[in-house]
Amino acid sequence: MAKKTHAERREAGKDVLNSLRGGGIDADLAAAETEDRLGPLGSFVVDFALGDVWTRPGLSRRDRSLIVVSILSTINQLNQLRAHVQGAINHGLTPTEVEEVMVQLGGYAGFPRAIDAMTTARAAIAQMQGVDTLDPSPPAEPKDDDQRSADARDVMAKLSINQPPGGAGANMGSFTGTAGRFAFGELWSRHQLSRRDRSLVVCATLVTQDKPTELRFHLQAALNHGATIEELEELMITVIAYAGFPTAVEGFRALREIEARQEGS
Repeated sequence: MAKKTHAERREAGKDVLNSLRGGGIDADLAAAETEDRLGPLGSFVVDFALGDVWTRPGLSRRDRSLIVVSILSTINQLNQLRAHVQGAINHGLTPTEVEEVMVQLGGYAGFPRAIDAMTTARAAIAQMQGVDTLDPSPPAEPKDDDQRSADARDVMAKLSINQPPGGAGANMGSFTGTAGRFAFGELWSRHQLSRRDRSLVVCATLVTQDKPTELRFHLQAALNHGATIEELEELMITVIAYAGFPTAVEGFRALREIEARQEGS
């Protein structure tokens, strides 16, 4: 990419600040307030996290918001999550899609973090809508085990394409079937979020949790679901700003392994 002056990066960062907040703000004032509050860290928030990372062309702002919401939910950063949920809505995610991120994270980051994130997200969306509380979302579709198993097989048929022998699975004893029916027959089979988006959510939480074996499996699954190598690279770049360089570097290592296997096939 072409080199930028500081002024160009600052303008790019202010543009992202504006879009995260829904437009129409005084972006100069917002940037100045960020620096007043955080000093040099605030400068880097505007110029690097927003001006460098968020303005890269390889991923839409809608998808970058999806990834950031997934990361912040995983690390339980609820103050930041509230702001980024509102940013995600402003970037084109629907309230249902935002809530579905938390549903997916129930299986991949654990119910306690998913519950905290869901509570925070719903409060943030209610604030945007000017109401005290949102109406309840519909409960999950009740499924018997036969239906859960059939739906799980459908999901796994796509997830498993081009995976190396052995995969990321583990023998959980008598609970293996129950776990698979829930993860693949219920979470992954829900229609409220596309499977490509679910893959981005899962890859974001797995790299944030430093789970390289499962991450490799789900990076390949993301490719199976229509994500590109460039988009997955952008996911890792986004991780730099929201979970740190060491975490992102490990994610890049896993992605390069998948990329090399793709090129060698």
